[in-house]
Amino acid sequence: MKKRWLAAVILLSCAVGASISYHFWDIPLAYCFRGLDQRIVDLFEIITQAGDSLWYFILLIPLYLLMRFLWENEKGSARTLFLLLTVTVSGLLNVLIKWFAGRNRPVNLFESESFGFDFFSIHYLHESTSFPSGHTVTAFALATALGFMFPRFRWFALLAAALVAASRVVITAHYLSDVIAGAAVGVVCCLGLKYMFDRYHIELF
Repeated sequence: MKKRWLAAVILLSCAVGASISYHFWDIPLAYCFRGLDQRIVDLFEIITQAGDSLWYFILLIPLYLLMRFLWENEKGSARTLFLLLTVTVSGLLNVLIKWFAGRNRPVNLFESESFGFDFFSIHYLHESTSFPSGHTVTAFALATALGFMFPRFRWFALLAAALVAASRVVITAHYLSDVIAGAAVGVVCCLGLKYMFDRYHIELF
């Protein structure tokens, strides 16, 4: 299946899933996980750190510079650049969508019963904007990129990304619809970048 058709299928499927979750599952799940045992929440607080893009910038920027200028490893630098652009582009798109959507986080539901979208009205702050989940965007963007490079470990990478996405719901940082949308943004961004790399004949394998 061509990448553009795959991207269209993913976007449509996730849009339907996120819409269903928004109307039927988001609020019940948020209240369900709010009362979860603190030991379980603490475990998922650790897992969720794997979706923090800062760690990947700290790792990938110096690695790219070493690959490109010190070791002069063409394929290694191309792969590192692909990963770095995947995290960067998906993160920037995530910020743009968050600013547009202005969705209240679960904490707003718990504190003031505020739920849903307030387009352009909520200032972009980490504490108050929920859609889509940035950690999920990063996790799925990287999992898709690694799946291209190491097909044997594709499903393991996607499973790890799904675990990060689940952690965002379990610790009530996001709604289920936020992570569904985040997965779509991450995967589609990576597909778009892979298309650009292929178009300019930049070898990753």
